[in-house]
Amino acid sequence: MQIQIPDQDLKGFNEKAKEKLSEATTEFVSDLIEESNRLEASRNTTGDDPQITSSMVNDARVLLRRGLSLPKKGIGIKSLRVVSAILSLSAGMLYDTTKLQDSGYMLLFIVVITAAILTVTISTIKE
Repeated sequence: MQIQIPDQDLKGFNEKAKEKLSEATTEFVSDLIEESNRLEASRNTTGDDPQITSSMVNDARVLLRRGLSLPKKGIGIKSLRVVSAILSLSAGMLYDTTKLQDSGYMLLFIVVITAAILTVTISTIKE
């Protein structure tokens, strides 16, 4: 599919601005297609071949323009959530009343629980 913009609409745009406009348009179209596919997948209860309708494309456009679409989660936030779960589990496994009498073990426990609290808090804020 080719999208053409009349030159008269681009009056005053230098070459760099035209390139950025092209990039932004391509990115928006890609996001619109992705969101349309997501909407179709959520509405397709029969499992038939995907069929995206004009109303799905319009809904996707509205969701994207209003910022209501699901944000893409990066690998960093996913990793942070895994680390926070592992640290929380580790803190629970380290809890032993007799071993906590030892100052070295107590320090290890405090470091692990502090790291768990920080990673859980940061991952919650980032979402």
